[in-house]
Amino acid sequence: MVTIPKSKIRDLCQRTFKNAGLSDDDAIETIHNHLIYNEMSGKKSHGLLRIKWCIDAMKKKGVPKAKPSVALDLGALAIVDGQNNIGVVAAEHGAHIAIEKAKVHGISFVGVRNHFGTTGTMNYYNRLFVEHGLIGIAGCNSQALVCHPEGFDPVIGTNPISFGIPSKKTPCVIDITTAQWAYGKLLQLHKAGQDLPVDAIVDKDGKPSQDIRDAMNGAMLPMNGYKGFSVGLAIEILSGALIGAKSGHNAVSGSDGLFFITINPDMLVGQEQFEEHVEALLQEVKASRHDAEISEILIPGERSERLHSAANSSETIDIIDTVYQDLKDLAA
Repeated sequence: MVTIPKSKIRDLCQRTFKNAGLSDDDAIETIHNHLIYNEMSGKKSHGLLRIKWCIDAMKKKGVPKAKPSVALDLGALAIVDGQNNIGVVAAEHGAHIAIEKAKVHGISFVGVRNHFGTTGTMNYYNRLFVEHGLIGIAGCNSQALVCHPEGFDPVIGTNPISFGIPSKKTPCVIDITTAQWAYGKLLQLHKAGQDLPVDAIVDKDGKPSQDIRDAMNGAMLPMNGYKGFSVGLAIEILSGALIGAKSGHNAVSGSDGLFFITINPDMLVGQEQFEEHVEALLQEVKASRHDAEISEILIPGERSERLHSAANSSETIDIIDTVYQDLKDLAA
């Protein structure tokens, strides 16, 4: 790890994208803010190492020329055309539309398609929903990397599912991959020179592998066998077929579709009552008996929020050496 001033990271990010031909300052800022948030929240797998992904993807897909736009608007339902933008730019546009619609209609479903590179973490968007007092459910598909538990050909993406639930004190933000391990996490371990887990990948013949190349040449395993694969398959359909995005082997350029479901609890039981009820439940969870070696039971999302809060108060940030070198090379 190397410790770098945040201002230098921002400058490197801006220069990197400018060098690649992206002139939209708002888009660059959106990408930076999302990835640096993940970096500070302990989600380095979806942090700054993905800048190189974006640059490599632009070389193949072209530099974005237009801003995301609404392709279909049916009141509480909408589809956003990402207009061939980086995923986080298209997704944030869709997230704000989802917020507006939930506040008007009580619930919204927004699909976002036609983007590439990375959509970052679903956690990021659900924290945005929670800040507006909304419940959020988010999921996305990606390049087919995960095999059926009884097969070894990749057929679906790593397909995360995420929930954001506002509370009086401690928001609950859940964000999990439906693969045994997120590809970005494996890449992070590889970049840091650490061994990959033995339960993540099989090679092209279905044999266990710890070679990062087999995540692409072979397949990644689903989380918890059939259970994880089944949830991943459902997300593949909701973020692909349902919104007119790619899925399966057609999603060859990375994340191609995502969806947001937002619910306004104020219209159902009232914001105050809902958040008090949720907080009481979460405090019961935190107060439950646990092993003496565990200092505290944490609510999903609580650890990452604490990490972000601590990192946010510092002028510097620790990043992986090889990721920093990539940024310097791209910005040169």
